[in-house]
Amino acid sequence: MTQTPHPSRGWQPDLDQAHLARTPPSPPAAAGENPLVDVRDMIVVHTALLREFRLAPQSVARVPSGAHRALRRVNAHLELLCDMLHHHHVGEDELLWPPLRALLGADGRARLDEAEAQHVDIDDALGLVKAARHRWTDLDDDDSRNDLIAALHHLHGLLLAHLDTEERELLPLAAAHLTPAQWAAIGEAGAAHVPKPKMLLVFGMFAYEGDPEVLTTMLHSAPPPARAIVPLLAPRIYARYAERIHGTPRP
Repeated sequence: MTQTPHPSRGWQPDLDQAHLARTPPSPPAAAGENPLVDVRDMIVVHTALLREFRLAPQSVARVPSGAHRALRRVNAHLELLCDMLHHHHVGEDELLWPPLRALLGADGRARLDEAEAQHVDIDDALGLVKAARHRWTDLDDDDSRNDLIAALHHLHGLLLAHLDTEERELLPLAAAHLTPAQWAAIGEAGAAHVPKPKMLLVFGMFAYEGDPEVLTTMLHSAPPPARAIVPLLAPRIYARYAERIHGTPRP
């Protein structure tokens, strides 16, 4: 499997050659067997979340004391990211792990136990980030800024380890055992929690490093005009947003 550089992970497999990141291509399903569910949309979401949380500490560091408008802008960005991650994990806890657990043996259930424990740690880290964000917006001083930067670094480290486990150990199991309807429900639940005014921005986040083929499938249920317009508008919206938050349209 070919590997190409990837800013958010260090490397990323060629997703045109495999269903799953960091996993060798699965052999074709034999006659009579169910094909693998395409879970690459999860890779797109993970990639965007990892990139934005990796960049978040520097985005906070760029805000000088007294720059209240920039502080509010970056704080709103962090709130959006944290909400996205929280609802992403709630969707997995409610819609992915239970049906998967019922289909797995002892080894697979042990992998699920590890992922669920990581969710708890990440949820705790999200709480630390939230508290640090509130201190920063209240005090706007060097100590509160540095505390938030440290909390964001901690969260990113946990997230990086968790998504590595999930993509290596659990997404192949989901692809093999879940139905397309079960998988689609997870994505629909996540999308339902994105504020409507932020939908184009969030899709632009996904599109920045996402596989174009997968992005097209993520829009399959949208009305035809949206399927044509969103891929054009969303990257532009994200580029303008990234320049304000990260200091460059191509972070």
